[in-house]
Amino acid sequence: MPFRPAPTSVAVVIGRGTSPPAVGFRADLDALALTEPASRPYASLNPGTTHACGHDGHTAALLGLARRLAADPPPVRVLLVWQQGEEAHPSGAPAVLHGLGDARPAEMFAFHLWPELPAGTVGSRPGPVLASVAGLVVTITGATGHSHGSACDSGAVDALRAGVEFHQEVTRRWTGRHPGSNQPAVVTIGQLDSGTAPNRTPVECTLRGTLRALSWADERDAMARLREIGAAVTARTGAQVQVSVQSGIRPPVINDPASVDRASTAAAAVGHPWLRHPAGPVGVSDDFGWYLEGCPGALLFLGCGGPGVPDLHQPEFDFDESVLLVAVDVADRIVRHLADQPPAAAGHRLAGLHKRGT
Repeated sequence: MPFRPAPTSVAVVIGRGTSPPAVGFRADLDALALTEPASRPYASLNPGTTHACGHDGHTAALLGLARRLAADPPPVRVLLVWQQGEEAHPSGAPAVLHGLGDARPAEMFAFHLWPELPAGTVGSRPGPVLASVAGLVVTITGATGHSHGSACDSGAVDALRAGVEFHQEVTRRWTGRHPGSNQPAVVTIGQLDSGTAPNRTPVECTLRGTLRALSWADERDAMARLREIGAAVTARTGAQVQVSVQSGIRPPVINDPASVDRASTAAAAVGHPWLRHPAGPVGVSDDFGWYLEGCPGALLFLGCGGPGVPDLHQPEFDFDESVLLVAVDVADRIVRHLADQPPAAAGHRLAGLHKRGT
């Protein structure tokens, strides 16, 4: 029977037996705050809401898998989760994981529509694939000087100048948006606010940005470097620099090599092309990483690209719905492959993975 692991999510376990699920699949079902072109026949009836990240496709693909598994139940149990709040902060995944209880699987997969890949192609890579996201707020406090006369502005500490120095140090230390093997964390500052009038020394300055990293350890190292930069700017300028990092907005997505191999084997078995993709980790994010904190698994990219296909997070994003059957085929084959394993080997694998997830 379907159940709600969180108030606006739904999950179901399909398959024979009573053991914990051998494998699970997640679809995200929330929308973005964008307005679709009104000419689209499927345009949302709620203004300012659209599935411009493909979540409607993910949801439909998982429903297709549910129908296929229900028609021919496998001898292993399979968890299917339709999760709310992937785009939100705080993310919806932790609440779902808490609500799954004993239904948490030994291995977890998710598909994401991906215009960079040709339609009908599946791709992924082992290891870090998407970065974590933390929020960065740097608050700088200066000091007012004399306000008039020949000593005007003497003794002032310019918070804006200190903010600019901080920004320059960050851009020297980290470049680009995408972390990689040579730079496992990146910091991007996208906002600087300071000053109250053009003729007054700014005594407050706030910088806001993001910290993206390939692992929690890389994130912690970057946080330490940011605080060192803050201390150095304070020493040079006299302004007080406070660095605040909000960790856990998004986790890193780190694919298990064995899970990626299982998915590529499944794609080959059902005749769908597979690519090792992307070439390296990318700076975008997905809260699916929370599922991989407790068990192995992989985020798989479902190609939907072609002439004229817009990018994700664009109001015009659309795709050929036939590619959703590719995800259904590959997921079904992953399940059937697990069912084909000798019972002793499968049981040993499940026991080891559940121990790993505790």
